[in-house]
Amino acid sequence: MDNLLPRIHGIEHRCRSLCALEGEQEVVSFLVGTQSMKQDNIVHLFELDEEFGELNDRCYHHDAGEVWHVASSPHSRDLISTCHSHVESEVNLESGATVWRLGGAPEEPKLEELGHVSAHNSNMRATEWGVEGCEGSLCSLGDTSLVQWKIDSNVREHSFCELPKRSCPTSLRWNPHSSGNQVGIASDQHIRLHDLRTMKCTTVLDNAHTQTVRDLDFNPNRQYYMATCGDDCATRFWDTRNCSQPLLSFFNHSHWVWKVRYNLRDQLLLTGGSDSKVVLLNVASLASTDPATEDEEEEGEKEIDHNKEQMREGVLEEYDKHEDSVYSVAWSTADPWLFASLSNDGRLVLNKVSKEIKFSIIL
Repeated sequence: MDNLLPRIHGIEHRCRSLCALEGEQEVVSFLVGTQSMKQDNIVHLFELDEEFGELNDRCYHHDAGEVWHVASSPHSRDLISTCHSHVESEVNLESGATVWRLGGAPEEPKLEELGHVSAHNSNMRATEWGVEGCEGSLCSLGDTSLVQWKIDSNVREHSFCELPKRSCPTSLRWNPHSSGNQVGIASDQHIRLHDLRTMKCTTVLDNAHTQTVRDLDFNPNRQYYMATCGDDCATRFWDTRNCSQPLLSFFNHSHWVWKVRYNLRDQLLLTGGSDSKVVLLNVASLASTDPATEDEEEEGEKEIDHNKEQMREGVLEEYDKHEDSVYSVAWSTADPWLFASLSNDGRLVLNKVSKEIKFSIIL
């Protein structure tokens, strides 16, 4: 299969929203939403047939308009949400978000609407499904609001808070730690961490970047550790217990960095930027160590330290299969070494971490 990658697929319309189908653990699957003001938009479900290397495309018509953000539930393969917009009149652009179920027959896929998600009269920016322990929860980010929703047979509001006025939120991520009670919001040059039990901001990283922060992601294995990226071409790493300065900073893009995503092997991260590049980073010095038994712990730590020394920190690979701005990257939930990237011209690229890098990590 490895010799069939990278796999490039062209989508008819422009796109900027991509995510893994997180509830699918057996088949490599990704969702992509299109952006067309003149034609019907589509949520594509791409599934990789690893035996033959074929990329199968199932198309769900998205009647709500252009897809600006797509997210999938990690607890149910069939539940997704989209943020969307459509032209209501010549001067009005209506935005919103909807929770959908992937329904219909295989030959006639259909998005079944479960309910609308509002942002209290503000434009919708992103939605995020709850992590482990927060099944049936969804958070939505608007220009002026953060809302938590409960999802079962319908969609209902659970809690709400207003965001600072004149802020410009760009991204929302659910913290997998803290018992699922925290989300992070990128807004202007800052990062704000909100406690969902009180809906209050508990931590602020002021001026995390010198220009707009585009995205953030939490380390899946180490509590308090977080990565951010932004328009200053930087990717930065933080310990949220001490936000005075970043732990590490990398400048591996020549233009805005739109997306940063941790791998489950948390020394690996992907970034995608407006310079058309996808970058694979190694941050072994900030990564968790593999668990060891009491008798093997000391020996195991020495072996892990040795492996970390063997692999250079910083850029491991640069992928140049795109010709337009890369707005999104995502790791597969079925194969932790495989990832997808999406550029504005509708080019979807599936790629895989090289065997050399993989073996240097796991051996």
